[in-house]
Amino acid sequence: MTEIAGGNPSTNSRPFSPIEWRTATLYGDLWPRYDDPLFWQSVDLFSQRWLANGEDPNFFRGKRCLDIGCGGGRYSFAMALMGAENVVGVDLSRAGLNDAQRRCEAKHLSHVRFVHGSALNLPLPENEFDFVCCSGVLHHTLSVEKGLREIYRVLKPGGSTYLLLYGSGGLFWPLNSLLRTFATLIGERALSATIDYIGSAPNKRRVFLDDVFVPILETYSLERVAQLLREVGFSSWREWSTARMDHEEDASALIAEMEDRSRLWQMGAIHSSDPTKSTIQFHCANICRNVIAAARDLEEQHRAGRITEEQLRLTLIGEGHHRVIARKEYPEISAI
Repeated sequence: MTEIAGGNPSTNSRPFSPIEWRTATLYGDLWPRYDDPLFWQSVDLFSQRWLANGEDPNFFRGKRCLDIGCGGGRYSFAMALMGAENVVGVDLSRAGLNDAQRRCEAKHLSHVRFVHGSALNLPLPENEFDFVCCSGVLHHTLSVEKGLREIYRVLKPGGSTYLLLYGSGGLFWPLNSLLRTFATLIGERALSATIDYIGSAPNKRRVFLDDVFVPILETYSLERVAQLLREVGFSSWREWSTARMDHEEDASALIAEMEDRSRLWQMGAIHSSDPTKSTIQFHCANICRNVIAAARDLEEQHRAGRITEEQLRLTLIGEGHHRVIARKEYPEISAI
């Protein structure tokens, strides 16, 4: 298994694509901003979701695990703390990996290692891991299909993977797609300065800048996710349905998230010294306000009994995030 003996993350000699480098640069600035309390709170989210969805609390004991697109290492640490024997985290961003290594050493987690590499070309041997975590990664790559094939390749027969892909439908991602177009005219530096001005927490900074500046952002229907899993070779999987804990939780949470983003655009417009950028950000704030008004009207329609809870959810949130556990089956043994 490719890993490091200690110190800095090991080097991957395989070249990255320009999009991968841009993605690495973006995330490399976001993860190190988490202070320790906020970071370890984000680590706990994995175990909370794991248990809330009825998974075995002792599952990770003695397992060899891989965290693809590990960022600052939060899920790597979560699996280690839940009993994994050995954990390897892989990420494009050396800055993120260095931050993960720093936290790893502070917690004396000697069974966690980090590797510099791509989800689409893992510098790891096949049939190596009992469990692979790939959360919120492949929808930011050039090929979700290739990423899934890599997961399948490195999994041992009988091993399983946790996969998170953004779901399609609803208002949030179409709104975000529209705002991404305007964000390119504003620039990451200007929006980052606005976030500093209003004092947003590092996790809010990460989510917002991720959504509007990551080079690739795709969404998938559940039918498409199922097809992708089948094409790679996974024959059995299940989707988590509880402990969403973010803007996909319910209509109110989604509206609150959109209101936060509307305020950010508004503050950017007010405090920008560039008249053109100020005007563009006013447009973005107005777009958000119009979508929020429509969402609130739909909430009222639901309260009046004119549309169902399911209709409200599908219209506002869509499918939400797809969180899937898929298993790599043992190969069939031909009869002699």
